[in-house]
Amino acid sequence: MEAAALLFNSKGFHGTSVREIAAKAKMNVSLVSYYFGGKHGLLERLMVEFLEGYIKKLEEAIKSKHENALEKLLDMTYKGLDYLQDKHLRSRFVLREMTLDSMLIREITTTYLMKEKHLYSIVLKMGVQERVFSSVAPQWAFMHIRGMVIMPFLHPQYIREVFHLQPQEQHFMAIYKKEIRKWVTNALAVPEVKEVQRPGKAKNRTAAKEVVM
Repeated sequence: MEAAALLFNSKGFHGTSVREIAAKAKMNVSLVSYYFGGKHGLLERLMVEFLEGYIKKLEEAIKSKHENALEKLLDMTYKGLDYLQDKHLRSRFVLREMTLDSMLIREITTTYLMKEKHLYSIVLKMGVQERVFSSVAPQWAFMHIRGMVIMPFLHPQYIREVFHLQPQEQHFMAIYKKEIRKWVTNALAVPEVKEVQRPGKAKNRTAAKEVVM
């Protein structure tokens, strides 16, 4: 699967043969058909395992204890980013394939996209109930947040050319997470929470808890 992800990235799915995948993985070509049912079966397994792992990270963030919905939402984005960064080659391929309109891709991705939207919507609505977020339309907020999470891996060439960094670099990710925190806070949080989150302020997290109350 790693060999396939590498070749699919460089040569495209249709430009890669099963023989090339087998050679890259140093295995008998017949084993690809035996274990995966051919190249399309390999593609399906690769995408399903990747997306299941991604959704699992979001579910872990929701179950974790946080002082308010803002921190829970940020933890979701951070865990998602870390997962994509750790599997950056597969991330590039899967995210690129998800932009294509084919029956196979629709069948594979529809369920996972709906799960992702549902999980983010839970936290966004939670934030409104806690009075940590201003009144937001969850579907639009989700689109903005998801766009920020996948952008570095869907457009790695942009990161390289504009920032002279690679999206899989820890230095880039540290900077990017800070920018996401700023955007999410400014776009969604109520004024009192924004004030607490502002750098250099003497206020501590106790004030944030009072806002939630």
